[in-house]
Amino acid sequence: MFTKVLAFFLYWMLQPKKHAPNMEDMTILEVSESSCSICKTPMQTENIYCPECGFPENGTDTDVAKFHARNAMKKNQHMDAGKKIRSARNVLYVMAGIIILFGVVSFFNDQDIALLISNVIVGIIYLALGSWTSKKPLVAILLGLLLYLTTIIISAIFEPSTLFRGLIFKILIIAYLGAGVYSASSIKK
Repeated sequence: MFTKVLAFFLYWMLQPKKHAPNMEDMTILEVSESSCSICKTPMQTENIYCPECGFPENGTDTDVAKFHARNAMKKNQHMDAGKKIRSARNVLYVMAGIIILFGVVSFFNDQDIALLISNVIVGIIYLALGSWTSKKPLVAILLGLLLYLTTIIISAIFEPSTLFRGLIFKILIIAYLGAGVYSASSIKK
């Protein structure tokens, strides 16, 4: 009943206003609806693709196969990205442990409380960023990478020889964090 009233109203609105519409003169348009078999979103039967998920409800078998293949590839990419994000998270945790351990060892060797406090603070920041990767992986890993690069640059300014010490480990850490940033940004898209 509602579709008939809607069709009558649309017909009346689109007609020239010369005379009032006559119920016998017009044909009633039936608007039929169905729902997507994937996401259950209501859609008109003449639509080929679901407006919500893009499933070719009225498409060919080839269209349906392409849809499922694309979804499988996206799922695979998300799984690979998740592994890289976990690796970056683990790198942040390991860096936190190494920095705190280095601060404690340096304190017992040199009795330098300032070095201990600064290393513990930076280690806690890395721990916080590592735990934050479960909620906001892109921001957390990017901040971890920027913090690491900043500490390398600052230590190179005060002691230029530190730039080349542990170069292989620095490159590996930057590579893992960079892969984590890339993966987190691909998931966000």
